[in-house]
Amino acid sequence: MDLIITLMAALAASAIAMWQARTQRVRQVEDVYMARYWSLLDRLDPRTFRGLDGHDLSKEEELAIRLYFRLSEDQADLRAQSWVSDDTWRDWSGAIFSQMNRSPFSRLWEETCEDSEAGRDYSFEHLRQLSQNANYDPRPKNLLRRWLHRG
Repeated sequence: MDLIITLMAALAASAIAMWQARTQRVRQVEDVYMARYWSLLDRLDPRTFRGLDGHDLSKEEELAIRLYFRLSEDQADLRAQSWVSDDTWRDWSGAIFSQMNRSPFSRLWEETCEDSEAGRDYSFEHLRQLSQNANYDPRPKNLLRRWLHRG
């Protein structure tokens, strides 16, 4: 009986340690992507970030916006692989949807979609859906599949 109790305690301790390690890895991935996000936004003129499209974009700003699209697609890909928590995805997806539908991002997004359809850029599978639907979530629906993706 003592052996069974010891084994059960060891299994519980192992499960808790694995869960904590997974949670820590997810947080680390999210932190890296947040740092990338802020470094891109630091390249933008405040008027651009606020959605005021009455000025010409510099080449640096246009590049930063196009890199933002790729970053957002990467974030959705990570979510599809269960590397982004529910709380973080709720924040990210709302911000992405809002930004994608604001000028000059929306104008550049149309150009990017044209380039994509012509084979000159990524397909942006997730970002296309997210730009249309603020509730889009690429997360695997099956709980077992989510755990296997993380493992």
